Amino acid sequence: MNGTGASLVVTLKRGREKSVRARHHWIFSGAVARVEGEASPGAIAAVRDSAGAVLGYGCYGGRASIAVRMLTFGDRPFTTDVLRGLIRAAIARRRDTPLLAGTDAVRLVFSEGDALPGLIVDSYNGHLVLQSLTAGIDRLRNDIAGILVDELAPASLYERSDHAGRALEGLSEESGQLVGSTPDAVEIHEGGVVFVVDITRGQKTGFFLDQRDNRALVRSVAAGRRALDLFCYQGGFSLAALAGGARSCVAVDASEAACAAARRNIAHNAFDAPAELVCADVFEFIRARAIDADLVIIDPPAFAKSREAVARAARGYKDINLNVLRACPPGSLVLTCSCSRFVDAALFQKIVFGAAADANRAVSILRRTHQPADHPVNIYHPETEYLTALLLSVE
Repeated sequence: MNGTGASLVVTLKRGREKSVRARHHWIFSGAVARVEGEASPGAIAAVRDSAGAVLGYGCYGGRASIAVRMLTFGDRPFTTDVLRGLIRAAIARRRDTPLLAGTDAVRLVFSEGDALPGLIVDSYNGHLVLQSLTAGIDRLRNDIAGILVDELAPASLYERSDHAGRALEGLSEESGQLVGSTPDAVEIHEGGVVFVVDITRGQKTGFFLDQRDNRALVRSVAAGRRALDLFCYQGGFSLAALAGGARSCVAVDASEAACAAARRNIAHNAFDAPAELVCADVFEFIRARAIDADLVIIDPPAFAKSREAVARAARGYKDINLNVLRACPPGSLVLTCSCSRFVDAALFQKIVFGAAADANRAVSILRRTHQPADHPVNIYHPETEYLTALLLSVE
């Protein structure tokens, strides 16, 4: 890595430096006055205001709408030592907090949440997964892998840079072994429950680590209830409900592979209560089948992956919540979730309000939740807050 990272200079238009001075990591192309030097995607750029003062250093985005993703602020150049320091700090935040006790599967680096835009690193019981979302992180991949090996001596390191968002920076999807040999199945543990994770082929990097706190919430209220887990994926919420003493559980997902994984995970933990796996479109399932469950979990995929998709996403969220709220028995608890960052907590609550009103049910919010401690929200970069959930009481 270049010691100063100053071969490329991005100068901002007058008055467009405010967000950078406020330590926001994104500079959009409309804020850029000129680019000087070798302007290749992912190159380290010095960012200057219109008067020439250095505001910081970041990765150049090329033709992407985000022109630069900031890595340092002020006149401190970005170097390998700075990169190592940021990764060390992220690891230390996970190691030193009691908020992540009871699990051996955590997100070690959360992109802008840990001041490393475009980098995701997850640890599954000592097996690491690296995900690069940007051209800048692609250029730093070897340095990052070396630092992770030095700091953690992982059992293996696998790359899962197969995120569709890479196309925004002209990148193809990539996956492959970087260090060691990642097994086909890795056992992870969460509050005494065992999950078998497929790192190389599972969704995201293998598991939905960001729902850990909500799984604990479901477990805490499940005793004696009949659970219905919609969009169950690998059965995370199903296992949480069964571990919490649910009398029964029905888990539904449209993916055959997800249902098979959930079935294996439930069998692996040998719960006494009966569990049924249904491979079906969740919207069709809800319309066709009466709901006798009094603990319902709604955890759909991100319905809005862009700002333009928000209106369509709102209709999807309202539809699924309306049908559940209309049909569930009195006294039910419903945990309803959104992982779309373009649908913020206020909008999501309005959508659920509309569903409750149309269902003509008395509904109370018992708890609002967000993403867990290993997915920190950077106070200077509010876009890092993306997961919101409401625990509802339905009369």
